[in-house]
Amino acid sequence: MHETIIIGGGPAGLAAAAYAVRKRMDALFISKGLGGRTQRRLLLPWVEDYQVMVGAETIGRFQTQLDYLDFMRVRATVSQIERLDEGFRVTVADGKQHDAQTLIIATGAVGERLNVPGEREFEMKGLCYSAMTYAPLMVDRRVVVVGNELLALRGVAELSRIATHVTLVADSDGDLDTAAGQYVLSHDNVTVRRRARVVEITGDDYARSVTIEHDGQREEIPADAVFIEKQLIPNSRLVENLVDLDACGFIQVDSRNRTSMPGIFAAGDVTDAMAFQVLMGLGDGEKAALSAFDYILGLGGAPFGCEK
Repeated sequence: MHETIIIGGGPAGLAAAAYAVRKRMDALFISKGLGGRTQRRLLLPWVEDYQVMVGAETIGRFQTQLDYLDFMRVRATVSQIERLDEGFRVTVADGKQHDAQTLIIATGAVGERLNVPGEREFEMKGLCYSAMTYAPLMVDRRVVVVGNELLALRGVAELSRIATHVTLVADSDGDLDTAAGQYVLSHDNVTVRRRARVVEITGDDYARSVTIEHDGQREEIPADAVFIEKQLIPNSRLVENLVDLDACGFIQVDSRNRTSMPGIFAAGDVTDAMAFQVLMGLGDGEKAALSAFDYILGLGGAPFGCEK
């Protein structure tokens, strides 16, 4: 039985695996690929490669540790996780089973798609699903954000400080009438298209415009970049019957990345900690691995720091 199994090859999973190696833990790293969403970089005609951290750089920062991971890595998709008397059993797609005292779940999340013409064609070519990641590149640009919930409003709020103009396309009122919505609406460089739906995304080598439909009319909105900021969908199905999830399906964790199930830890996009950026995910993964190490030592609930 391993001391820990790390599931997921994005920044959080990579960092957790590298940290486990440094702690000389008996760890198994299960991931079909490496880099997660960082393997895909948004291409923009005015942005050079050096301006964006890409997946290769992320992996490169852990290259020394990753050199040791080949013998402890399983290149497979996990199909099932079961609780044992003294740990957990992980079954992969080919039927092989691996047991461990602890688990670190770093399976990430995916953005909800619009499923309209042009979306797949221009994905990561002027169109992506993370305004938070790419907002700093939108200086003096006109951008479109699609969504009506707090995630979209947060993206608009950040973009409005940088971009020349932001158009929010919301298919319903959603969270527009909340305090965050009113804050967004108060900006002179923000336009909101309420109760409008995207019907097509068009362009050349890059997405260049969004066609929307509202009040029975169609309107084409030119854009330098398009951000789809609908609900994130966490990849938490594997543990949905083992740990507590929030209303949106994210794994609930405490400040030490512990879940409601002793011995299961979680990190990165799949958690409710909002670790949606590369550096956040890296730190989150290391913290989860440290907590798993403490659990193995019997220090799972022990306080650290000043005690009176």
